[in-house]
Amino acid sequence: MRIKYVLTFFILLLIIACNSYQPFSSSKEKRMKSETIKKDLKLSSKNFKKIKKEDSILFSIATALEKKVRLNLIKRRLDSFFSNNYTKKELLTILKLDYNFPKIKKPFEFNRRKDAQGIDFKDINEMKKFFNEGGVEKKLDSVLGMKKRDSTQKKNR
Repeated sequence: MRIKYVLTFFILLLIIACNSYQPFSSSKEKRMKSETIKKDLKLSSKNFKKIKKEDSILFSIATALEKKVRLNLIKRRLDSFFSNNYTKKELLTILKLDYNFPKIKKPFEFNRRKDAQGIDFKDINEMKKFFNEGGVEKKLDSVLGMKKRDSTQKKNR
């Protein structure tokens, strides 16, 4: 009899302690963010139904809106997703890049050519460090031996 109670206690403890991951803290927050997304991005009900089921997509879009990513850019990303040019994972990745690096003038794009070469980052922290230190331009300047000149100072002749 004691074993039953102990076993039941441990099972209940596991059920209570093991919460599944949910990006939104409550269903009320999810509902509010969903309404904001639908209103701000002016999504059709058909397109909204596609993303409504996916909490991770809703959360990424809501975060992008909170971090002031351009609406046109978010709409373009979603249009690519709706037309099946982006997978769910690609959409989440590109949205994360957009809201983590808002100062970059040219938005990130996927290069689907077979001969494409790119920069390989181990994690997002390494990528942030690279772009915060000047990114590709600074790396190329150091490789080519170019130095930045101050245009306000006179040239010595």
